[in-house]
Formats: sequence, structure tokens, C-alpha cells
Amino acid sequence: MNTKNMQLHHCIYYKNKNGMGGVAIDKETQARISINDDVEKFALDKDEVTVRISCNKDEFLQGEIISIEKHNTTSLVGFVQSHKPKHILRVNNPKFGHYLVIINTPIKNIIRDELLNTVITSYPSDDKPFFEVELTNTISKKDEDHAFIEELINEAGIPVHFTKAALQQAEKLPDHVLPSEMSKHKDLRKIPFVTIDGEDAKDFDDAVYCENKDGIFHLYVAIADVSHYVTPDSGLDHDAYLRGTSVYYPKQVIPMLPENLSNGLCSLKPNVDRLTVCAHMEITPDGDIIHYKIFNAVIHSHARLTYNQVQEWVNDLSTTPNDLISNISNLYLVYQALLSSRDKRGAIDFDTVEAVFNFDSIGNIEDIVPRTRLEAHKLIEECMLAANVTVADFLVRHNHQTLFRIHEKPSLEKFTALKEHLNSLAIKFDVKYEQLIPRDYTHLLKQVRDHVDFQAIQNSVLRSMQLAIYSPNNVGHFGLSYKQYLHFTSPIRRYPDLLVHRAIKSVINRSEYHYNQPLVVMGEHTSFTERRAEESSRKVDTFYKCQYAKKHIGNQYNGIVSSVVEFGLFIYIPELLIDGLIHVADLGNDYFVFNNKSLSLVGKSSGLIYTPGQSVQVEIDGVNMAKLFVNLKIVL
Repeated sequence: MNTKNMQLHHCIYYKNKNGMGGVAIDKETQARISINDDVEKFALDKDEVTVRISCNKDEFLQGEIISIEKHNTTSLVGFVQSHKPKHILRVNNPKFGHYLVIINTPIKNIIRDELLNTVITSYPSDDKPFFEVELTNTISKKDEDHAFIEELINEAGIPVHFTKAALQQAEKLPDHVLPSEMSKHKDLRKIPFVTIDGEDAKDFDDAVYCENKDGIFHLYVAIADVSHYVTPDSGLDHDAYLRGTSVYYPKQVIPMLPENLSNGLCSLKPNVDRLTVCAHMEITPDGDIIHYKIFNAVIHSHARLTYNQVQEWVNDLSTTPNDLISNISNLYLVYQALLSSRDKRGAIDFDTVEAVFNFDSIGNIEDIVPRTRLEAHKLIEECMLAANVTVADFLVRHNHQTLFRIHEKPSLEKFTALKEHLNSLAIKFDVKYEQLIPRDYTHLLKQVRDHVDFQAIQNSVLRSMQLAIYSPNNVGHFGLSYKQYLHFTSPIRRYPDLLVHRAIKSVINRSEYHYNQPLVVMGEHTSFTERRAEESSRKVDTFYKCQYAKKHIGNQYNGIVSSVVEFGLFIYIPELLIDGLIHVADLGNDYFVFNNKSLSLVGKSSGLIYTPGQSVQVEIDGVNMAKLFVNLKIVL
């Protein structure tokens, strides 16, 4: 074995679907290292592990896990089995594998098919080769829908219950702002701030106000001062860090902070005093921020508005209440100015459809409708972007470390794949990778806006993009075309925003905020919790989409080929807002060959071609709830 093979690799471990072995991905190089089940040292899916290479042949890496650096699974869901004098947990997740799990909680009666939630109290070792758990609660019978949702949440490892320390700290907080707390906050209570959110929103992070002085817009964005209450290294802080973010599902929310903070003391409700961190920006009619101030402020929101209300007033300012007309009209005008600045930067804006789930009175899925993206939504988005980029500049100018929201340019490999797809559609995109800038993608999307394959092309552009992450390494944000950018506006529901607030206060107080852990580690963790939340939410959405599809089995619809793979076609049905799969074997009697360059399936005898963006008539053939996918068949 050569010296190179002896090197240790710090990886994320992904178990195979059957729980037997898996693949470790090097965190730095992204190298894939195959791990057999006999050398995985009881590692679970998404654990952080140290791997040693044992074989390196023809670019195929084989390795063994020598230690587990961080367990990312803290709870297990399953069914009880009696093995006197002990009870064991049969984990209801194939990826877990065949490890032994002993339940340490006394159990009087075993109920068949009752799904239980447990917390891991002890991980295996060479001396004790089994997991130990304690029961926390009964989820439900395994066939009930909500049991399936709870199981998905637990499989993701998302903490549901707050620790005793966090709850005790939250209970000691007052239910209102105390006069003594306002001394270090500028009094802006006379300024008529408003919040603008969705109809069902309960946690109001941000309030806005805008006025025009001598042709310059003065935009105030006040953000809930969560850092005043969630102090470093406290019980609330520990819980918030572990969660990393609030998680939103169609029927429920798992908040980052207890409800008396997220929906109470830190929520910028109307007609009550609230502590905030405020960004006051002076903006030209061209959307340039020419001056700003960042400071602590106490505000008194004058109104809780919804996007629909504001949109109606934007459409017809004469219908706006007299006490709000100045603020609303100036907010709309500064939004137009910021939009002009966005166009000048060449920031990318994708035209995607978000699904909204409607349920009947007993909780069954009734229908799925597209969420309309109003100008009122965009207005708030642009105000928040302006505040985020302003705070980024503020911390950079003061040389204070922080977590940036970074988005690197597409990789050469993904960029090349996009160009090959565009070439197959005869779409001109004469851009060299070395000179690629966001404006190139913006121009491309405008160019193909009316193309018959627009959605497929947009999906290809999306797939070519890198994931945005949190990092102390300020490399800018490619998609938004910012040289420096961070998240400041949602500290109620995002931990990186809370860290940014602490950094701001350090600058204001002329001190240095010392983070509990290296910022690189905190960036990796918060990026992980964000992906965990997104993946879990996506699975829950897919579950409801599959339930909805079951109501339409046998019906025919016009579908669009969203992507083509060797084993078949993924089809999007716009009428239902759901996706499904046509297996290659169900495309007819012909033998279809996958063309990797054009991303198409070609019939060997007939010459029939299926490509992304193509319209096809399909029938919903069935739904596999266990694997969460919709089976479709082609209608010839």
C-alpha cells in the first residue's frame, strides 16, 4: 500500500438503501469512497466519519471507516419486539441496517404495529456492539398517514421537542418589552412601520417603512432583535443551533425557537413595542445604496398587512388607507428602483412554480394549486436583499468575522453539460466558462422565455448551478450577482441570521464577538441543517402529492417531459402540479437507447425520440406510497 493510500479522509457517509455498506464522500475533494458493511464501524446515514483508503484501482476507491467524528442521527423510529429479559427496537428504516437496538425504558404491554419514537442514549463500541435508546412517545399505528409524516421527520433527525433548559429559559422571559431594555435602542416608535406577510404567518421577523426626501428614498428595515433574548451558550442557543432553521410543512411547523419567542416576544406584532436591529438605507432612484446606518431600535408596528392587501393597493393606490398611502407608495417606488439595480447587476431570477396544498375539514388532501408570486412578494424580497447586502458591507468594513451566504459559479462539468443540452436544441450560448457571469444566464433565460422547451431549459440551468451555503469565506453570491452577501433578516427562523445579529452588536458596542466554534464548522452545520430541512419538506410534499395522485388513477393528462434518464421519463403534469415516472419498459414494444449528449431516449426501430420539454399524453397508472412515486403510462 503506498503512502497516498494511507491518507485519512474526512467524509460524510451515505448508507445504501438496504442498509448494507455505502459511500463516503470526502468533504474537501468530493471523492467517492466505497465502504463495505463489515468496515463501517456502526456508522449511520449522514454521519461525519474518518476514512482510510484500503484499495485504489482504476480510480475506484475502497476504504474503511476508522472513527465516527459526529453522529447526525439522534433518534430512531420503529416497533418493539420482545427478547426477554430485554426489549429491542426494530427500526423502521431500511437504511439503518441490521444493528441491534436495545430499549432501556420499561415496557408493560407491547402493542402490535404501534410506531414508537426513541432517543439514542448510547452508541455502539467495540465493547458494547449495540445501540441503546429510551422511548419518548408513541407516534401512531403504522398505517396512519400522520405516522408516516412523523416517521419522515424522525428519519431526518430533526429535533421536535425542546430541551428542559431551553424551555425553562424561555419561560423566564417576560411577555413584553421592559422599559429598562429600551435604553440601548433608538426610539423609532413614532415611525409607522408595517409588516407584510402571508395570510397564515405568525412569526413576523421584519417591518418596513419608506419615505422620500429630496428625491432620495429612506428605507428602514427593522428586524426582530432575537439576539437580545437568545444569549450565547444558553439553553435556547444550544437548541437553536441544533435545529439550525425552522422547518415548514403543509400542516405544521417545527420552529427553531419556542413559541413564546417565535410567535410572541420576538414577533413584530402590531400595536406593541418590540426590540429590533434596524438598517436605515438611503437609495437613489436608480437603486444604488449611497449611505446607510445600522443600529438597535425599538419600534411599534402600526399594521399587520398581507401580500394580497398590499397588492390590491399597489394596483390601485386610491384604495389604500390614508394613514398607509405614503408608506405603501414609497415602498413600491423604492422596490422599482431596487429592481432596476437588480437588472443592472444581471441577477438571475427563475420562474418556478410553488405548490400550495389545500386540505378538507378532516385533514385529507383536497387539491394542489400554484402559489401566485405577486409584486407585493417581490417588493419585500427586494427590501430584504437590500438589507442583507448592506449588513454584509457593514461587517466587512468593520473587519468582523461572520457567516456569509455564498453561491459559487457553476462547476466546469455542469456548465459543459448545460452547453451540450443547449446545442442539442440548437440554442446559441457562446459563452466561455472563464468569462461566465450571472448576466449570461439572465440573458439566456430571457432569450428562451417563449421557447416551447422553456421549462426544460430552465431546469437545465438550475441543475448547472451550485448550492448556496453558509461560509466565512466571502466569495460572493453568483445567482444574486453580489460581491458580498449574508442572511440578516430572519433570526427567528435561521441560526446564521442570529449569528449575524451578534456580530452587528459587537461592532456597535466596539467589541469582538467570539464564536463558540470555528466559523467553518458552524457554516457546515447550518448548511447541513438547511439541506436536512429542505429534504424533509420535499419528502412530505411528495407524500401529499402521491396521496393526491391516488384520487386521479386512471385519468389522462397532458404532461411535460421534465427529465430523461436511462430507465425512463420523468413527467410533470401542470394541471395537478405533480410529477411521475414512465419506465422505459412501458414506452412500447420498441427498444429505447439513452443518448447522454442530447439527454434523450431514442427508439432503435422506430426512431421515436423523447426529449426534455416534450409534451406527452399520460395516464396515472398507480401510486407507490412506500417509495413515494407516481407510476404513469404513455397514451399512444
